[in-house]
Amino acid sequence: MMREMSYRDKMILLIISVIIILAVGFFALIRPKYNDLVADRAVRQTTQEEYDGVQEKIAQIEPLKKGITEDYEKSKAIAEMFVNEAFDSVNGTFDNLKANVIMDQYVQPVIDESELKVSGFNLGGISSETIEYYYYTPDVLTYSLLESADVNGNYAEEVTDLLKQSSTLSERETAEVMTNQISLEVRGKKENLMTFLAKLNGEEGAEVEGGEDGLGKDIAENAVRVTSIDINDYTFGEGQTQTITEEQTDAEGNVTTVTREVPAAADGNGESDMTIELTFYNAKPIDQPDLGA
Repeated sequence: MMREMSYRDKMILLIISVIIILAVGFFALIRPKYNDLVADRAVRQTTQEEYDGVQEKIAQIEPLKKGITEDYEKSKAIAEMFVNEAFDSVNGTFDNLKANVIMDQYVQPVIDESELKVSGFNLGGISSETIEYYYYTPDVLTYSLLESADVNGNYAEEVTDLLKQSSTLSERETAEVMTNQISLEVRGKKENLMTFLAKLNGEEGAEVEGGEDGLGKDIAENAVRVTSIDINDYTFGEGQTQTITEEQTDAEGNVTTVTREVPAAADGNGESDMTIELTFYNAKPIDQPDLGA
């Protein structure tokens, strides 16, 4: 026969029951919520870090846009010399068929104002050419005794500084541009040649009025290079003579033929045949970056 539970036993049983209920409630209800809370905190931390990163990038947009715009303006100014006005139609339409015609119109005013007599005008057509860097590489001598004497490395350091520019430029990547080569066969005086070169170089007092549509007026502002000049008579007649045959009549009316030598041109003011090679360079203008609103 089971005895009746004492008050003490009832209290113990009650406490155990409460503990069991609390434990079951914790594992059944509170623990999942706690786990969710921990997971949510981790998600919040990750999201906050991503948000902070995005905000940091957003803060960099305006300075970055400003920097890109400044670099564009600087690059545009540097590249302007290779944006040849003579090739406007080519840069705008990518149609190369008219390039030779336009180049003829572009150069003709310079030739006319230089008063050169043209006997041949050869347009080579457009092509691409790699532009190399122009730099001087010093000729530095080294030998075993010099290297042995350079215990402090001073000579090696000086040589490195001396070769720094040429070494840096030799490692830089080169670029291709569009070119159009022209060969002119002309005849004229030294003065005519120097006037032609002065107009190409844009020297003061050598402005060009311009040809059709003013194509020649800004020729010196474009990238053009005289690659060679071949002068048949570089003295332009100085010291040379020519044979003249003429008839002379004496007092009695007798006619005789006289042949004599006379100077061909005084002080080198004569004419000479020349071949002038020109190369025009061109590159498409840099597009302005689209940075949005």
